[in-house]
Amino acid sequence: MSKYKDGWLRRKQKLPISDITEEFVSVTDIKHYVYCPRLVYFDRVLRAQPVFGSQQEEGKEQHEDYVRKELRRKDAVYYSPDFVGAEKLLFTSLSSPALGLQGNVDCIIKTVKGEYIPVEYKNMNSDKGRVRMDHKYQLVGYALLVEECFGTVVKRGFVNYIPEGLILRVEISPTMKSYVKRVLGHIKRIIRDEELPPVRVAEHKCQGGCGHKQTCQQR
Repeated sequence: MSKYKDGWLRRKQKLPISDITEEFVSVTDIKHYVYCPRLVYFDRVLRAQPVFGSQQEEGKEQHEDYVRKELRRKDAVYYSPDFVGAEKLLFTSLSSPALGLQGNVDCIIKTVKGEYIPVEYKNMNSDKGRVRMDHKYQLVGYALLVEECFGTVVKRGFVNYIPEGLILRVEISPTMKSYVKRVLGHIKRIIRDEELPPVRVAEHKCQGGCGHKQTCQQR
């Protein structure tokens, strides 16, 4: 990376990069890092604005409408028979100073036995019937927040792929939680050191759906 290109892109963003100090990492940052670490750099260091198509913007509105429909369902049997009578908390904002993490959980199921289960909704297809890797660890990030904020242990969660009508259960292990905590450290390092990480997505698979295609090409 040349100093000329780096200076050009920073001037293009018109933001004082060295003055940015953020205490918290978001769970979305975790999802972005797992997909491609450069997204964290573009979002949190350069403050580059992603460019999305009209279909993606419309999908965001559909996602929010779908989640709100959960309130009209009688209970959480939709996910599992043992959730009868469960409480559902929608769009819950959580933060943990201990982790330096914050996020807005689509849905938290609280069973009558006191188990807390995060649910994430996606207005896109699964990975051929499997949970996408970035979505899996986004869910784990929410699990860590739920644990910190409700004083519990989260052992499972769900990802609901709306277009497919597919609800996939994710077993959340201590190993997965440890991995996300390491990812948090990497994200904080990217923000602190302002260093451009490598691209994780194979070039032939990168279609620019992240919204940063033009910015990334300048690197």
